[in-house]
Amino acid sequence: MRWKNHKKSGWEIKSDRPEEIYTHPSEYYTDEEIAMYCRSGGMKKAQQRIAYSIISYLPLEEGNKILDIGCGPGHTLEVYDAEGLKVEGIDILPKMLERAKEKGFKVVQGDMKDLKTLFKAKKFDAVVSASALQWVKEKEDIKTVAEGIYYILKSKGKAAIQFYPKSEEELNEIRKIFDKAGFESQLIIENRDNPRKRTIFMILKKKLI
Repeated sequence: MRWKNHKKSGWEIKSDRPEEIYTHPSEYYTDEEIAMYCRSGGMKKAQQRIAYSIISYLPLEEGNKILDIGCGPGHTLEVYDAEGLKVEGIDILPKMLERAKEKGFKVVQGDMKDLKTLFKAKKFDAVVSASALQWVKEKEDIKTVAEGIYYILKSKGKAAIQFYPKSEEELNEIRKIFDKAGFESQLIIENRDNPRKRTIFMILKKKLI
């Protein structure tokens, strides 16, 4: 477990989710699961709703260059592209990216822990991510992700990370990790008191050091 010593306070998700059962996304996202994911109109609608929320919380200008971490088959990429943003995507699952490529998007196969290496020659106006960070389970790895996002952002860059922490305590710990990596953070929680609909966004602004 990545949060061994936290005290039980605030809300906590009782049921086990895929990222708690499986070690790696590829163990859960089999070819069959990916095919179902890509066909699901409900999943596409849910992911695109998150993307529109991110746009509303993160002031972006037409032509901004953004990176979508965990872009999957491109449901969220479609939203950002339609809004006039210059979007690229990264995902760890090649089969997901095949669908995004079919839609004409520029994507990279890789781990979000390797952002500094994968994008060392690029800088983005913003980084966005929907439903991906919860797959990073160790504190040190989350620190690596946070530092990677900071590294690939322009001097006034910003980010919006939507994810599903196990508990309020875990959420606050992750926020502290991003703050220590050089960000000013804000939490926005939709449907805070409804565990089934609760959606958490971490809005980040790069500090100038």
